Amino acid sequence: MKTNKTFILVVVLMLLALSSSAGFFGWLYLKRLLPQIEGSTAVFGIADTVQIIRDRWGVTHINAQSGSDACYALGYAVAQDRLFQIELQRRLARGELAEIFGPDLITVDRMVRTLMFRHRGQAYLDNKKIIEPETLQLLDSFLRGINNYIATGPLPVEYKLLRFSPRPFTRLDVVAVMGYMAYSFADGIIRDSLYSILEPFVTVDDLELLFPPYSLDNRTTIMEPAGDSPLNIEQKSGFSPEQDPVKRDYARFYSFIHHSLTRLQQLTPAFTGSNSWVLAPSRSVNGHALLANDPHIGIAQPGVWYEAHIKYPGYENYGYHLPLMPFPLLAHNATKGWAITMLTNDDLDLYRETFHPDNPLEVKFAGKWVGVKSIEETIKVKGGPDESLSIRITPHGPIFSDFITGYQGPPVSISWVYYKLDNPILDVVHQMAKASNIAEFEKAVSRLAAPGLNISYIDSSGNIGWWAAGRIPVRPPHMSGMKIHDGSSGKNEILGYLPFDHNPHLINPKSGLIITSNNLPTHAPLESGGVMTGYFKPSDRAARIYELLTAQEKWSLEGLKKIQTDTRLNEGMKFARKIVKLLDGDIDKFSGHEQRAFNHLSTWDGYMGVDSIGATIFELTIYHILKEVLLVHIGSENFRSYMNLVDYWNFLKRYLDEESLVITGTNPHHTAVTRETIVKRAFASAVTELVEKQGSNDKQWAWGKLHTIEYVHPLGRTKGLDLLFNIGPFPCPGEFPSVNKFASKAGDHQYKVSSLPSTRRLIDCNNPGESWSILPTGNSGNFLSPFYDNQAGMFLENQYRKTLFTTPQISQKVHYRFTLLPMSNYQEVPFPLYQTSTLNNIAAPVTGTTR
Repeated sequence: MKTNKTFILVVVLMLLALSSSAGFFGWLYLKRLLPQIEGSTAVFGIADTVQIIRDRWGVTHINAQSGSDACYALGYAVAQDRLFQIELQRRLARGELAEIFGPDLITVDRMVRTLMFRHRGQAYLDNKKIIEPETLQLLDSFLRGINNYIATGPLPVEYKLLRFSPRPFTRLDVVAVMGYMAYSFADGIIRDSLYSILEPFVTVDDLELLFPPYSLDNRTTIMEPAGDSPLNIEQKSGFSPEQDPVKRDYARFYSFIHHSLTRLQQLTPAFTGSNSWVLAPSRSVNGHALLANDPHIGIAQPGVWYEAHIKYPGYENYGYHLPLMPFPLLAHNATKGWAITMLTNDDLDLYRETFHPDNPLEVKFAGKWVGVKSIEETIKVKGGPDESLSIRITPHGPIFSDFITGYQGPPVSISWVYYKLDNPILDVVHQMAKASNIAEFEKAVSRLAAPGLNISYIDSSGNIGWWAAGRIPVRPPHMSGMKIHDGSSGKNEILGYLPFDHNPHLINPKSGLIITSNNLPTHAPLESGGVMTGYFKPSDRAARIYELLTAQEKWSLEGLKKIQTDTRLNEGMKFARKIVKLLDGDIDKFSGHEQRAFNHLSTWDGYMGVDSIGATIFELTIYHILKEVLLVHIGSENFRSYMNLVDYWNFLKRYLDEESLVITGTNPHHTAVTRETIVKRAFASAVTELVEKQGSNDKQWAWGKLHTIEYVHPLGRTKGLDLLFNIGPFPCPGEFPSVNKFASKAGDHQYKVSSLPSTRRLIDCNNPGESWSILPTGNSGNFLSPFYDNQAGMFLENQYRKTLFTTPQISQKVHYRFTLLPMSNYQEVPFPLYQTSTLNNIAAPVTGTTR
């Protein structure tokens, strides 16, 4: 599946302004930019010799004599394989993209700086009371490894194309990136603003239908997987939102946020969901606890995870690292294994602020005028003048709308747990990796404030566990988590945070089974008195996993592969049957194309395979049903935005179930149309669109013809460079409600996959070398590396590879062996590993070698 890169070398030569047009010399030039991954080199910063082994899949295996040397080697290897990726990540998190890309990224930089990842990161680093010295020591060693490679190794071709060189990486770069990753879990900023935008267009009852109470149609929770609950689920959300009496300019606010987030996620993708489940020994064939995990993240090339196996005395983990993080977020060893999914709890609120008419630095809070803090920022812009930005910080948080040029609506602030509480994320992840038993692991998990995570766990003693990690806000009963609140009265303030030991959790349940798929943790009220609120995903994936796992008592990892790659939509099949029933009376009126489409829909088995035609008819029909119902009320742009949220799936369930359900809207001249009429119109529109786009041949209607995936490199959005850096497009199965979740954005209506399983893992920590893994493309970010896309075909064909864990396994699969030698008898020259920042008065100058 690798692109013929020899064929397009001339393009690279032109972009690099080389005088020669010979492909041979261009190839030699590009090969010189690849890192040395065979042989040895002497480096400053390690005490003993360290080997970096890359196996046949490009996975890095490091066996060192100390944690410092191991982390140094990991940093060096990450720089070899992912240097440009971590460059973009730190610039994104610091709001410094315009400095290398130019004016097009100014809006993104303004938004990111307003989110204050750098400022919160620096406050964290300055608070020595919440960071363990060992954690900082290992982080510093990791950074030395990265920076020594920058000083001595060849830089990736992306630096040549953009014509800049990297500065040394710092502690602040790392924690700022962790702040961005926490933000990427927060759905509230999109949903809350859209909810407020729709208020003038529809009634309060309509909003209740468009954003239905979660438990009405999603009975499968983590703690009640069978859907049973002692509670009577209310038919109303419990909130009574009041519409703004004045039409607000929230549409521009939402538009800018959506645009900025889209650009941002093209460079560093957001977490969008995940599946994970754990099985107790009683539920496995071999009597071991088993773990399955596939985190769903936006598409990126290279992928989000750097797979590395790190070992030193007292520590070993086969892990999946965010490339700019020395400790794994997902991992396993011979003692334990763990996984994460998004909790999707509501830990973020938006507030409409009232500023003093005569003083822009005073805001009304709890009925009184209080001062706000102002921070002045300067954004460097490639090819243009510097850009200034003022950030006003209210008692709730920064004014998020200030970054929007020309915004005339009410100032909107963002209040987020990440701003309010200490969040020792480095120690949390490090201690999870070090924990030797379930009690130590739980203690590490308990320190997390944000983002909210489902953390699943198994160990070699047979324990299984799950924790809803992160601090859960306690809100007043009247306070909706779905709208922009009045920030002046003091009536809509967080009351506090639930203690961690009252968060939902399970340890060794009798069922021997724990499933998390971003669904509601429990129907039961929390200690605060209400059911947990959040942006929980429809429970279709969790319900399907539960259905499959309960079909038999005991499972092997081999059997779990079929569950992890399952594409059947049970709810989709129910939708299709209802649609078919509504269409059945008009069969004699169908055109030839409609008759064939109807036959495919009638016989559809619910699977979203690449060859399924019924899947295509289903997807197009439900899109047009919702378009017929909503477009007339909320307009095309709001319809697109709404359809890009998962709430549309819950609304569709109710619409097809309840014949009397109607969106009335606020337009007095609108005439309601029956559901049967709407479904018939929608089906006809779907078939017309399909024939126009794909032709009359049924084979061209297959789901994989529309639903495709392309792994786009950040520079691959430029014509010509796409041929160098991008992988695909390829036909792709699944959709967002399927277990094998290759999701597209329904509102964009292009069926191009936007998020996917970022890895698939099947773990038995009693047999760590018999566990399974796969990445979407490869472990290297260098486009000429053999490990750039060597897993792409396997991934789409639902294949896995063994995780090479034992010494004999690794020895048999060594492809490259690179040795770092401790340097002696060298001339030491100054090379700063840590920049002194205006935010950081702590300078830690360390010397290193020159290039």
